[in-house]
Amino acid sequence: MRRRKPGVWDRARLRRAALAYLARYAAPAAHVRRLLRRRLERGAARGAEIRAGEEDIDAVLADLVRMGLIDDRAWAEAQAKALRRRGASARGLAARLSSKGAPRAEIERLLAGEGDEAELRAAWALAQRRRLGPWRGPAERAARRQKDLAAMARAGFRLDVARQVIDADTPPEAGQ
Repeated sequence: MRRRKPGVWDRARLRRAALAYLARYAAPAAHVRRLLRRRLERGAARGAEIRAGEEDIDAVLADLVRMGLIDDRAWAEAQAKALRRRGASARGLAARLSSKGAPRAEIERLLAGEGDEAELRAAWALAQRRRLGPWRGPAERAARRQKDLAAMARAGFRLDVARQVIDADTPPEAGQ
């Protein structure tokens, strides 16, 4: 089987690669920048002719932001909502968004807009998803209390929030 020639990496190919990625996934600018750098490195390792550089990556990203295909704020808000629904603590949320390249200012803005109620709702969501605290049977609940608290702490929840959830007699009503 014959392999295709590696080809040429120029600004147009960088743009096509970014568009192909953004057609499948939403991503912040920093994540797309890392992706394009990796593509260039991989192309160079395979013997491709590299005609693009950092300034081409900057130009492609600027065009994508101008067209509205990359919106760090909207991406961070959507990710924050999804992570909170799954039970992410404020610490876990900040770490996850930061690792994906969300700007620090966006993360701080998102967390500043939330109160303790959002943290408590996320803790309840995690406890339900992992079947901790009130979702355990009465026989094993007391024996597993410390392990449940440890799981909540590893997820990034404060001890007072973890205790409030794990020690509750019943889960909150569905509307809370």
